[in-house]
Amino acid sequence: MDVTKILGEWAAESPPTTSEVALTRARHAIHDVIACMVAGAGDEGSARVRATIAPYGGGRCTVFGSTAKAAAPWAALANGMAAHALDFDDNYMPGLTHASAVLIPALLPLAEEIDATGKQLIDAYIVGLEMHGAIGRGVNRAHYDMGWHGTSTVGCIGTAAACGRLLGLDRDAMVNAISLGVSMASGPKVQFGTMGKPYHAGMAAKNAVLAAQLAANGFQARDVALEGPLGFRDLYAGPDENAWDHLKGTLGDPLAIEEFGLSPKLYPCCGSTHRVLDVVLALRAEHEFEAEDVAKVDALVGFGNKRNLMYDNPQQEMEARFSMNYCIALALKFGRLSLSDFTPDAVQRAEVRELMPLVTMEAYDKDAEGDDPTFRLPHVVKVELKDGRVFEDESQWARGTIHNPFDEADLTAKFRDCCEGFLEKGDYDAAERILLDLGSLGSARGLTQHLVFEAGSDHGERFADRYDTMAAE
Repeated sequence: MDVTKILGEWAAESPPTTSEVALTRARHAIHDVIACMVAGAGDEGSARVRATIAPYGGGRCTVFGSTAKAAAPWAALANGMAAHALDFDDNYMPGLTHASAVLIPALLPLAEEIDATGKQLIDAYIVGLEMHGAIGRGVNRAHYDMGWHGTSTVGCIGTAAACGRLLGLDRDAMVNAISLGVSMASGPKVQFGTMGKPYHAGMAAKNAVLAAQLAANGFQARDVALEGPLGFRDLYAGPDENAWDHLKGTLGDPLAIEEFGLSPKLYPCCGSTHRVLDVVLALRAEHEFEAEDVAKVDALVGFGNKRNLMYDNPQQEMEARFSMNYCIALALKFGRLSLSDFTPDAVQRAEVRELMPLVTMEAYDKDAEGDDPTFRLPHVVKVELKDGRVFEDESQWARGTIHNPFDEADLTAKFRDCCEGFLEKGDYDAAERILLDLGSLGSARGLTQHLVFEAGSDHGERFADRYDTMAAE
């Protein structure tokens, strides 16, 4: 199967969708990730990226967290870092990617450069999401379980196609953009729990912009980069003659955003914790027990999920986002998880740390969930209390998925949580209004002009300080 050509043709020539489901979900996802970009811009890692790109010269593109502008690739790098810095951005099941944290940081600077409309931005986002899913399903789960971070591998390639769509590349140029994206795809999971993990999203966004712009300028590359010998599937997942069968007769019909949707996050931590957290919080509310009543919590999760959660005893906020022990301890102690729980001081709280050893986590066998990344086995939780009572439940779909969805109220509440106090009041109101009707936006610059602010730099203390102020009031 000529996979690279098939995807290039579809990405270049498929007509824009008129599906209200697809358009609404895309608008919601863009709204959500821009909130994450605002909140994440003040993270120390984001500030270090901005400091790194500052000497490279100016441009026309908005850099979240700075009043200085940059050229599109550098803005994409900084904004992708910000989007993923707090691990509060969405998950995308078919690609096993944080799709929006690569797509929008790449597309928004390009949209500013070419003065694209909101409708064009949404169209390119949907095309890119389809590419994330098509490529991700071609290499996963083998790719993911080998230790590759799909956000920065699959994400780079799929987003190169999205950028090509926004630039109006023809079929041949689109194939070159996708092929170049393969050459730029990288990122191992060893970086989880460090600044290197969110940097992957920024790196993928930057590389995607470069791949599309190179292709637009006539740069050529192999047209079998995904499927050929020594190509993406072969090197990053291993040979499989049936790997691309899912493309036959199904690409774009239905669209992946219609069939699978996205999974915006309710909690600012690794998505591998979320189904377990949903269950723990529900059991706590239903049976009205407190942290002091708990003797033990056992969790059963997917093979890849357990590997992601590599910190049983986290020492700082980046590690804590990838700790089932810490996240469950928060749920038991406070009945919620917030952005203020992920600071160096918060991670060291004695009343939380004393609960962490109560948590054990096991995983299904490696092959239990099969090769299809869209298949899910339920995550199972058992809570044993000191008085001998035992409560058990499971969740197959986390809050935020299309099976257990957010609504507009959830979306606006999260936007407020991420953006209030960082954007000026007038800009906050204008950005929210535009994002709620993004398809009518005449120029991307009409949105980004309201997303210019100086973020500073800390380890999450800005959220703790804000919550302390709100509590005092």
